Amino acid sequence: MQKQGSVIAALSNQLRLDISLGVIQPGVKLNIEGLKRTYSVSHPSVREALSLLVGEGYVSFEESKGFRVLNPSRDELQDSIRVRAELEVLALEWAIKRSTVDWRSEVVATHYALSEVERQMPTDPMNAALEWDERNKTFHMAIAGNCGSPKLIELISVQYDQSRRYRLMAHANDRSEVSRRRWVEKSANEHNELKDAVLSGDTKTGQNLLRGHITKAALHVISDARLADEA
Repeated sequence: MQKQGSVIAALSNQLRLDISLGVIQPGVKLNIEGLKRTYSVSHPSVREALSLLVGEGYVSFEESKGFRVLNPSRDELQDSIRVRAELEVLALEWAIKRSTVDWRSEVVATHYALSEVERQMPTDPMNAALEWDERNKTFHMAIAGNCGSPKLIELISVQYDQSRRYRLMAHANDRSEVSRRRWVEKSANEHNELKDAVLSGDTKTGQNLLRGHITKAALHVISDARLADEA
């Protein structure tokens, strides 16, 4: 029998995918009883999973109206990415000042784990997408995690989660394998350069790489998720 926490995690992941892939359309009201039957889970598990997705920007909640799938917003994504980039740049500066062997080892280990799943992305993007997104977050959070500020780390984590929907939407887009491979290789190279800057203690290079990497990734997501400008 699955523990409640693992059920909620699995349900949250499936809902993220179904919303990002359009299985559950934007604007749709989410009926808890219906979701309970569809995903064969308990009522409390559905509520917990939906509450997680509210925090990540997939779903809204109003006391009188319940849960509803939010419409994707280009402006919201750009704002979230801009804030995330500046927060991570600051965290990197503080983290390098506090550099230790253990921290650098963690950065290397999380980068290796990320590079393993990056190899799967060009040919199997949807099956690898969630795992890639989690490992990508783990790598970025490993860098920020040595900054010495729990509040800054929490803010970065929240901003990352709030843009997850858009990354999954981009991966779901019907792109050619050649195009996917080109994007993944470019992203992987940037991750490797960022890792090297951290290991060498090069704050300025690391900050420039990090800001550019996050910003360019956002442009890719906007293009592939086909987000329109706000009216």
